Amino acid sequence: MLSLTQDPLNKVVFNGKVYRLDLAFDTVIQYLKLSTDDELSKIEKVECAVDLFLDDQDLPDDQDFYELVLKAVNEEITSDPYGNNIASDNPFGLAPVKYFDYEQDAEAIFASFMSEYHINLLEQRGKMHWREFKALFNGLSENSYMQRIISIRQRDLSDVDDSKMRQQLTDAKNYYALDDPQNETVGQDQAAQTSALSAMFNAMRGQTKKGG
Repeated sequence: MLSLTQDPLNKVVFNGKVYRLDLAFDTVIQYLKLSTDDELSKIEKVECAVDLFLDDQDLPDDQDFYELVLKAVNEEITSDPYGNNIASDNPFGLAPVKYFDYEQDAEAIFASFMSEYHINLLEQRGKMHWREFKALFNGLSENSYMQRIISIRQRDLSDVDDSKMRQQLTDAKNYYALDDPQNETVGQDQAAQTSALSAMFNAMRGQTKKGG
């Protein structure tokens, strides 16, 4: 999670050598997209993740290095300052429903950052760290475009007594529905991240990644 006294994760040290990590928000979002690609094997996802986060550096031919990197990235992407003490049946300790998608909601997120922070996210690609992006995303006001959409997705139809308002809410829910119906039972984005990263971490065991 974000610290006001320390830099967010941007490197790992292995055998005395420093390796840069690209954890810009757009890089992480690209990773999240590929991590749910069923057409890629676990090993292919590992290789793609290495390419995204480590780019074209001269990397060691050592399995321990890649396990170190994936563990560090896992913790950086999924850490959260709140909710860690809330009991949950979810194995990741997270809410059971996903209410947003970084790809599908890209325009709403862009508009919200421009409106509230005067930040053009297109100009921040490759610059703004994931933890900065997440802190700002989580801090969007209830009046922001993105939070209004989330509110619509979260609202329970049974709480609306007026038939006309219920129909309006139904129409809004249908309009702003997430494309993949499986997302409704996957869990919040961080649960999917943890699951994918854990699978990738396990796939590394017994495998040796060749250096660049």
